[in-house]
Amino acid sequence: MITLKSTVCIDAPVNKVWDYLSNIGDVILWVPAINKSYCENEFDYGHGAIRICELNKFNLRETFVEWDEGKGFKYVATGAPMLESASNRWSLEARGEQTLVTSYSEIVVKGGIWGRLLEPLIILATKLGLPNALAPLKYHVETGKPFVGNAKDLPLAPAFC
Repeated sequence: MITLKSTVCIDAPVNKVWDYLSNIGDVILWVPAINKSYCENEFDYGHGAIRICELNKFNLRETFVEWDEGKGFKYVATGAPMLESASNRWSLEARGEQTLVTSYSEIVVKGGIWGRLLEPLIILATKLGLPNALAPLKYHVETGKPFVGNAKDLPLAPAFC
């Protein structure tokens, strides 16, 4: 299993960050790789919601399995090539008038032992993108504008408050 953790300090109080992050259909406004996102069922947020994210070569189906109002959530994603399962837990922590956002992912690669041999390559590829992975969320919350472009073009976002 691959585990990945990213954090970012956002210059906004927790309730404002939560307003942006909990509007799950709007993930397209700060994740450049997503071409279209929408909720599949009658729940557009909360436990039981299902979000579809359309990317260039595949679609992800994200089922929200935990929801702690104002504090965080967890979803399980299916549909990614080469991945047996993937989950992502998001949490928010107040730091005065700032918010520390943490994203913690667990990924299981398909293919048993052969898939496990690919894990170091997947980890390397993912970690190259992680240092500024949450910068588009920071940009979106702090400016109120959708992020367009590449996260590498943004200033390095602080990982601590």
